[in-house]
Amino acid sequence: MDTLESMQVFVRVVELGSLAAAARSLNLSPAMVSKHVVHLEKRTAARLLNRTTRQVRPTEAGASYFEQCCAILRRVEIAEAEAAADTSAPRGTLRITAPIEFGNLHLPAMIATFLDRHPGIDIVLDLANRRVDIVQEGYDLAIRIARDLDTSLVGRRIALSRFHIVASPAYLEREGHPVEPTELARHQCLAFAVPQPWTTWSFTHDGRSQQVRVSPRVLSTSAEALLEAARTGVGIGLLPSFVCGTALRNGDLVSLFPDCDCGSLGIYILFPHRNLLPLRVRLFIDFLVEQLGGNAEHDPWDVRV
Repeated sequence: MDTLESMQVFVRVVELGSLAAAARSLNLSPAMVSKHVVHLEKRTAARLLNRTTRQVRPTEAGASYFEQCCAILRRVEIAEAEAAADTSAPRGTLRITAPIEFGNLHLPAMIATFLDRHPGIDIVLDLANRRVDIVQEGYDLAIRIARDLDTSLVGRRIALSRFHIVASPAYLEREGHPVEPTELARHQCLAFAVPQPWTTWSFTHDGRSQQVRVSPRVLSTSAEALLEAARTGVGIGLLPSFVCGTALRNGDLVSLFPDCDCGSLGIYILFPHRNLLPLRVRLFIDFLVEQLGGNAEHDPWDVRV
């Protein structure tokens, strides 16, 4: 059997923790997957996997062998890509997962530009606000937006998105413009419902921190729904700039307290813990960094920039 192919199969088995799952992922029969593993165990004269009825886990020798296989396979892929660089463009399918709002509002235009630059690359884009396991589910990279990042994956922050307290001109004409953040307690507010209702809004101004408890007129799991509710004058929202930035720039919304620090989110790129990345992944990471300004401390959607 081809040892390199057997390594690819073995890596997939360890990543998915199942011979059957690896077989489905690689479009092979479970028997063929097992043969590949047996082939490697014979070559190494070592037991690489511990098998139970429910799960497959690498032995100590198998875990070490897995890391070496990953490095070898990445080096082979990069070597092939670099060898072909003079005669062909980068090729392959790039599987990306990203939050729904960021994906809908920003990724289509970026992806169109990226594909125009690299016609040999195809993209599978999965938009989901759940915590996606990019190793188990076979993604090349994930875009995550969070205050802090807690993950075993390799990641880098590529930008910031600051929160703004926003309302439409129509709402402010009807209900009045609050002068101090504490006045928000008597206004109709729009708030996120996950992971729990955002009923306490925090601010920092001139080094002084304060919190205001609001009574949401609308609670939603969707930032796009809250954006539209704010634009149509339903109430005042606390939204990140990547969601509300365009509406602020074109005058559909007003930032009520632009001098207040209402917190921020990090824009992160995550990828599996591997020493060497496929060329198409490296190209897309560099492209996103370029598109968002190339500075992890920069907010590309901030109206104050």
